Amino acid sequence: MAKDCLRPVRIVQDGVVVQRTVERLWISDRKALITCGKRFKALRDFYHDRDATIRHAEGAKK
Repeated sequence: MAKDCLRPVRIVQDGVVVQRTVERLWISDRKALITCGKRFKALRDFYHDRDATIRHAEGAKK
C-alpha cells in the first residue's frame, strides 16, 4: 500500500513570518508535492499496465 503524502507545512505562526521563512517552507512543500506526485504516478501506471494486461489476456481467451 502506498504511503500517504506529507501534509503541507503551516506557514502561519505566532508573530511575524519573514519572507525567507515563507520561501523556505514553500520550497519544502513543492519538493514534497513533486515527490508524492511521482510516487503516485508510478503506482497509477502500474495498475493501468496490469489492468491492460489482464484485459488483453481475457480477450485472447474468447
